[in-house]
Amino acid sequence: MSERLPEVDPSRFPDLEADPTWVRSLPAGTAFARISKTAGPHPVRWHDFRNYGPLDARFDPHPEPVGEHPGEGVLYAVLERPAITAFDACVLEVFQSTRIIRRSEDAPEVTIFAVTRELRLLDVSDSDWISVAGGNAAISSGERAQSRRWARAIRQAYPQLDGVISASSVIPSERVVAMWAPAQSALPRHPLARMRLDRDELSGVVDRAADRYGYVIL
Repeated sequence: MSERLPEVDPSRFPDLEADPTWVRSLPAGTAFARISKTAGPHPVRWHDFRNYGPLDARFDPHPEPVGEHPGEGVLYAVLERPAITAFDACVLEVFQSTRIIRRSEDAPEVTIFAVTRELRLLDVSDSDWISVAGGNAAISSGERAQSRRWARAIRQAYPQLDGVISASSVIPSERVVAMWAPAQSALPRHPLARMRLDRDELSGVVDRAADRYGYVIL
């Protein structure tokens, strides 16, 4: 039986000052990768925080009901590390619902950017915060609707944080960051790199990811 994330109980959330390992600090200059669809019905620029929600993403902080929630935006990105699996995690996270990598549809674009100041993120995978708070590892891999309930409660309990960092549900060795509204001030004016996913230069790494993880390319 797979592990299920319990109902959130904010009264169990600890004071973050009690244990410095609960908040992961990433210094200015830390790089992240993301894929955003720049055309189609819902085009997104690389630096846009999505105020519309909550949708089906895991750590959307938006309150119910679904709609525009100014000041409660979210931007998802993968922590860049010296390994090709960070790129793989971006691809798999974006196309996991169908397991079909559509390299041209809606003009998906890969962006690498570095934050301009320190980010302070609640660490729900590499610390024991989630256990102390009454939850478990299913926050990163279980039912998304339940994870979103936790995300909303975390956002309300710790408004000073820039977001959360967790294990990727598709490649657990990689770390995915959900940046919330306070993190907007950490984004640079210009990214380090931007490239359409259908560029020839990316064919090799996209083919490798699809072959390794059983995805189809269109």
